[in-house]
Amino acid sequence: MHFNTGAIGFDDREPPQTQDPLAQSLSVEGTQLPSLVHHCIAVDHDCHLEDVERIFRESQVDYIGILRGRTVVGICARVKLGALLGSRFGFALYGKADAILAQVDHPLVFSVGDPIRVILTRALARRGAEFHEDIALVSETHEFLGLISVDALAQLQSRLVGEQMEQLRTQSEILQRQHVDLFQAGHAQRQAQGLYQCLFDSNALGVALLGSHGAVQAHNRRLAELLNLGEGYIGIPFLTGWLNEADGQRFQTMIETYGRDGLPTSCPSQEFTFNVSGVGPRIFHITTGWIRETGQVCAFVDDITEQRALEMGAIRQEKQRLLDTLIGGIAHELNNKLMPVFGFAEILGDVGDTEASKMALIIKQSAREAADIIKQLLQLSKPDTGLPRAFDLCALVEESLLMTKFQLRDARIVLSKNLETKGVYVLADPAKVRQVIINLILNALDAMEGVREPRLEVSVFSSVSTALLVVRDNGCGISREHQKRIFDPFFTTKAPDRGTGLGLSICYSVVRQFNGEIAVESQLGVGTAFTVTLPSAAKEERSQPDLFTGAVVSLGRPTRVLVVDDEEVVRLLIQRLIRSSFGSRVDLAANGADAAALANSYPYDLVISDIRMPVMTGTELYLRLRESNPALAGHFVFTTGHPGSKSLQEEIGNWKVPILSKPFSSSELTSICGPILMDGRPEQPKSA
Repeated sequence: MHFNTGAIGFDDREPPQTQDPLAQSLSVEGTQLPSLVHHCIAVDHDCHLEDVERIFRESQVDYIGILRGRTVVGICARVKLGALLGSRFGFALYGKADAILAQVDHPLVFSVGDPIRVILTRALARRGAEFHEDIALVSETHEFLGLISVDALAQLQSRLVGEQMEQLRTQSEILQRQHVDLFQAGHAQRQAQGLYQCLFDSNALGVALLGSHGAVQAHNRRLAELLNLGEGYIGIPFLTGWLNEADGQRFQTMIETYGRDGLPTSCPSQEFTFNVSGVGPRIFHITTGWIRETGQVCAFVDDITEQRALEMGAIRQEKQRLLDTLIGGIAHELNNKLMPVFGFAEILGDVGDTEASKMALIIKQSAREAADIIKQLLQLSKPDTGLPRAFDLCALVEESLLMTKFQLRDARIVLSKNLETKGVYVLADPAKVRQVIINLILNALDAMEGVREPRLEVSVFSSVSTALLVVRDNGCGISREHQKRIFDPFFTTKAPDRGTGLGLSICYSVVRQFNGEIAVESQLGVGTAFTVTLPSAAKEERSQPDLFTGAVVSLGRPTRVLVVDDEEVVRLLIQRLIRSSFGSRVDLAANGADAAALANSYPYDLVISDIRMPVMTGTELYLRLRESNPALAGHFVFTTGHPGSKSLQEEIGNWKVPILSKPFSSSELTSICGPILMDGRPEQPKSA
């Protein structure tokens, strides 16, 4: 809108078409209020009445808006203006008065967001002269949009009445059809009763109809099966008889909330642990609903024990993936830091005096033990490929006990070990066997909970063709009935939040995978002994000694080695070890890109590269050399604190490139690098 200061203001927009304001709408409820606007003429509140009179005379309208800025403050009426100015001396007395003096007494102002029915009700319910007054329409921001005439509202009201009459006719027809359908409803009801009975009895879920206090008034066969009632049972009084006190109170609260108003105040769908006789703890998901017609609560019972176990397994796998990532990164960094500690301690032990040598030996041993712990964590998070190989079962038991040391100490367990000193070698996957040992130890800890003097005995024996592992505890024991099912998947006597019933079934599967046996002997109140039998490894399958030692090896010719590592102290250590072991010239590079440039400039007999490095990784360096200098790529050794993903390890294995795991000793370095250096210098490409 445009306003002249202290004068008359008109809206510069074209007023909406008003010939047929209802023609554009299919129903009253869909009518757009701006389409009902009769005109948009308005004046400032302080505009003189003589100017307002001229507007009325020129526009031939009966009402115009009065604005203060852009806000409607009233509606000026031609009749009221005429009464003021038409009297004797009217122009002289009121001509210069403000327009607000001629406004109607009770103007109606509505927003475009107001319901159409509310506007009609308030506008057409007025009495007397007010009934004929127009109403003002404003936008959501209170901007004046125009005036709507009472005639337009009356037409709209008339149409509304017509629509309501049409709705009444429609409803009358519906009622007639309903009367026709009523006869058929009686027959349908009898069919529904038969269908209900069939669905109730054959439902895949357990169904119980409960009274307001939880008494079972009716139930189907499936519920009896879930509760393992067997044949000849006499009814089910209350479902709370299978619940502990806390769950029973929660279940009762859930049921009793329906008794007051039929609307639950607690969640109508909850999970409860039922202690089923002969089966053990089972997780039941119970969904309840109120049957208003009978005043009963309908409870649907579903056994979700296996589902929750699978979900817990999926969550555990997700946590395991996160753990694998964290452990891998930590292992890489720690092994890189342990490498110089281990290596320089070894060097100091060789060159120092007696006292310094002893100290260096202690440092070296501590670094080795730390590296072993990291290795065990890696084995636990990312076990080996699963291929059977020969290993010392006694050493694996020691590692497993070390990994469960905290739990054993926290439970105040008296531990006794009976392990053969000569070692007992078996043929299996050590990572999976370690999982079996840890599972048996943790099961024993659970069984001894609450025992006054808990004792755990772990023994390893050997015979001609087999090895025996025995884990014995003095815990609560296992009943004969449960011993028959103890290796079944998902069977457990523990609460659902403490066990999934998969631990012993996994142990059974692992042992059978490597042609072994697992057995249990137990007595209630006395204790339990698990015996694992595995095939012994033949002597020729056991690991062979290293080919090279830490002594200096004379190669009979000058050699040149390139060492690549982003840790400076590790580069310097490997440089010193190579020089002292082989007398080689050693060049250093901090990343793969620098190493690639050196490899193009100098002839090398061997490249020793870390796997994880910035700028260019060790694997990228190897692939580049395999393209540009295949012979040198054949004289390549990887070092790593942790190689990374399993797929990367498998890829490196396919390349047949040796890997030195940090921290490594000088003897391990010479045993890997010695044969490569003795093989002779690789032929350099012509472009080198």
